[in-house]
Amino acid sequence: MDQDYKHLLSLLDDENEQAASLAMAELLARDPGPLEPVLRKLQESPNPRLRRRIHQLQSTMTLRRRRKSLTRNLSERTIDLLEGLIQIHLLWYDNDAYDMVRKQWEDLVEESRKYHPENLEQLAYFMRKRQFVCSHRDEMEPESLCLGTVLDENTGADFMLCAVSCLLAARWGMRIFITQSAETDFILVDEFGNILVPVNDWEYIPFDGKQYAFEFWNTQMLLRYATALLFTCAVNSDSFRYVYTIGSCLSGDASSDRLDFLPYPYGSRKD
Repeated sequence: MDQDYKHLLSLLDDENEQAASLAMAELLARDPGPLEPVLRKLQESPNPRLRRRIHQLQSTMTLRRRRKSLTRNLSERTIDLLEGLIQIHLLWYDNDAYDMVRKQWEDLVEESRKYHPENLEQLAYFMRKRQFVCSHRDEMEPESLCLGTVLDENTGADFMLCAVSCLLAARWGMRIFITQSAETDFILVDEFGNILVPVNDWEYIPFDGKQYAFEFWNTQMLLRYATALLFTCAVNSDSFRYVYTIGSCLSGDASSDRLDFLPYPYGSRKD
């Protein structure tokens, strides 16, 4: 490691907060590759001031990696739905661990094992037994858009519960699809034309013999929709950090730290 790096690292223990902040900003502007192993060695330092600043650096670097990963994934058609939902959760709940949310999901799959749903009606029965309910459309909160809290509180936006249902169905060999009804509620349709309406207490509607022109939502559409709603929550809460983090994912620029993509007062655009 060169002397410049060593000097910046030494400033992390400076009593002057401004000097330490400038050093942190400079370190964050550099290639994280050489820096990360050094930070791992220092993260358990007995010096509380140094340890705190090391953890701040690591947290910022982790958040940037998550943001860049989701930004790339939102523009790709091959992204896995579960992976994308976990990444969106971690944008808002940035202190949560990936493995924790993944375990919540695996616990739900294990719970569904004893019911082993083989069709849409049986899946509806499991979701009712698990007491999953839709949040009110006019009271959208981040908790109803993030996978971990949806699984923890059994409450979520209708499209989120549809997404959870699709993922569960796939685990048990079913193919179901997400679309919207005329009333804009999200519903589920299986390959035989049977319908499930989560917002109506998981009402199961057998195929009536008529042909409908459904437009199904794909993974990319669902993830961008969830991210856009979360961005709205960030604006409503006037949280600059979340507005920037989530807004930059939607903008599609994983490398820029500029806010030009955001409207005034967050960015420079006033239109």
